[in-house]
Formats: sequence, C-alpha cells, structure tokens
Amino acid sequence: MAYQARRHKRFQESFELVDEQGNVVETLQVSIDADDMIGKISRKYTALTKTLDNTTDMKRKAEDGKAMQACLETLGQAVVDLLEAVFGADDTKVIVKFYESRYIEMAQEVIPFITQCVIPRLSEMRADNKRAVLQGYNRSTRRRFLR
Repeated sequence: MAYQARRHKRFQESFELVDEQGNVVETLQVSIDADDMIGKISRKYTALTKTLDNTTDMKRKAEDGKAMQACLETLGQAVVDLLEAVFGADDTKVIVKFYESRYIEMAQEVIPFITQCVIPRLSEMRADNKRAVLQGYNRSTRRRFLR
C-alpha cells in the first residue's frame, strides 16, 4: 500500500455588502487558509489595535481639525491594511468604494466579521493542524516502531 498525502479542504466564507434598502450589492468570497492568513491577520490586527490606542491619545491632545483628520487617516489606513490581509487588495477596494471611504462606518460593519467569523475559524484550523501533527508523534506508535 502506498503512502498517501492529502490536501486539506479550504474554507470559503461569503461576505455580502448590503445597501440601505437591504439589497445585496456585492458578494465577496473569502478563502480562509490557515497557512497564509494566521500570521498576516495577527500582525495587522495587532497593528490596528496599537493604531487605535495611539490615535485615541492623539485625539485627546488634538487642538485643531488637521490633527483630528490625521488621526482618522492613520486609523483608516490600519483598517484598510487589515481588510487587505483578509479580503485581498481587489476586494478591499470594492469594500472601500461601497462605503464611499467612510472608514468609521466601514470598520463598525466589517471588523466584526473578521473578529467573530474569520479569526475563530483560523483558531479552529490551527488547533486541528496542531492535533494532526501531534498525532503523528504518538508515543506508543514510536515505541512499536523501535522494537
């Protein structure tokens, strides 16, 4: 019997952009792949939380509209970076265009999809991968092999 190496199933998740009347304007397919996404999303999500913390401090100290605008632009860019890590550059452009560059509304609507759907799925996939690797190193199997 030959040894078989098998590819694992990639998870697809649909993300729909819905207008004010409840009509689906665009449906984006998000391919969730643990190998590619775990590191990217972790770095971008950490950068977003740090940027949010920094801009909150900057906003408190801001004395004019230009400083506030700079804070919002910095935060908006961090949100776009995170979206690119999840959706890819092309789909991120579709999302930004749909929200007409209103980054706060976009963040309020899209980030929960990432935190409640994508990140838990990636955690499950990482745990499954870890379990599969550890099963290959089962101690009793190794002992039988060495005898």
